[in-house]
Amino acid sequence: MENKTKFINLNGKGIFSSGDSHIEKPFTVQREFSYTLIFVQEDEPEDLFSYQFDISAIWSLSGQLEDGRDILADQLMVAKTGGIEKYIEFTPLASVVIGQSSHSPILEVRYPLVGMFDGEFSIEEFGWTIEVLKSDDNASNTKRQSEAWRVPMEGLTLRLKKTRTTLDEYHEKAREIMLLLSLATGNGVTSYRQIAYFDAQRTMEVWCKMTGDAFGPGAVVPDFQFGQFLKQVLPVWRQWRPDIKSQARLAIIYINLSGAGYLDIRLFQISQAWEFLATSWMQKDKLSDSECDLRKRIMASYHDWKNEHPKADPTGNWGSRITFPFKWPMARRQIESLAESGRINLSKIGLDFEALKKTRDSVAHTGKMTANQKGNYQLLAAAQFGLQLLLLAKLGYSGLVVTAKDGIKGSVPIDEYFQGW
Repeated sequence: MENKTKFINLNGKGIFSSGDSHIEKPFTVQREFSYTLIFVQEDEPEDLFSYQFDISAIWSLSGQLEDGRDILADQLMVAKTGGIEKYIEFTPLASVVIGQSSHSPILEVRYPLVGMFDGEFSIEEFGWTIEVLKSDDNASNTKRQSEAWRVPMEGLTLRLKKTRTTLDEYHEKAREIMLLLSLATGNGVTSYRQIAYFDAQRTMEVWCKMTGDAFGPGAVVPDFQFGQFLKQVLPVWRQWRPDIKSQARLAIIYINLSGAGYLDIRLFQISQAWEFLATSWMQKDKLSDSECDLRKRIMASYHDWKNEHPKADPTGNWGSRITFPFKWPMARRQIESLAESGRINLSKIGLDFEALKKTRDSVAHTGKMTANQKGNYQLLAAAQFGLQLLLLAKLGYSGLVVTAKDGIKGSVPIDEYFQGW
């Protein structure tokens, strides 16, 4: 069942419950892409059917599908009623569970991957068997549909195996791998379904939409190197503190969010990612002697003016605003230090943080960008690529990276973008 990526239609019968109300009904579970509906229709009189279901209540379902598998859904909201057509549509607010858990050990868990269509591999890492496999569907066709419709869709499947491992540990490992693949593919890689295999006959499938399905700027690691990429970066990722992981996760999300939408918002998102990583990972910079001297003179003039006009600026708002520009030189050097910590050659990738700030500030203060539209797109691409390179460098990746010149994609060693190459 894990390969039916687009449309699923399952029939069954079960009990819908809310408070003291318990109603047994046949139902149909419909799944289209990431959207799940539970549909109930009957031939009862309209007033009786409508009376049975309180549309303001939260319902649960416990039932059985026609194929014999159990189905559970704890939080169902009434999304639509059909009036004279006598139907109810429920939308799950939490997971839908098909099948049953078992006391038997978990043999493996599979995660149909949303947003990943190329790059099958198989590796062994720290006791885990990690494989990305083809599905029965044509992943290339699905990729074209996903890009054309701008709808996240399932492509390849992640398969994990490790003895004596709990389901929660499987899910934690899967999230870790999907996040790192989101960096490598330059696209949000996630899963809407998780399928645990206990033996040849017993499975438990959970429909639960994990986050992170944004359309990103595109791959930074060639798909034929995804396995090598994970083997290199997973040991480093394990050693990182939780706060470092959290900041890296947020940066990857921002990179991929900046891959689609209005250009001004995309520039703002990638600028934020550079800034919060620099603030989190680097020491705070200080003003130079000349900058300190200028700031002191400005503040002295402000204090003289304040003494002459004691009732002016009672909250000190003007005083704080006139010193605000001094924050940028420190922030810029902090961001540049972040790039230097990864040995990123900013001039080679064409990344100018002053130009990035100018464009971002223009958006923030006027709602408009600078007139050079082509330059703005180039600036966005450089900022995205630079941050991808930085994270790859921090994670210890030493393989190939994707490049594009004159519209032709290729790959070169990542070292070519490091200082001193």
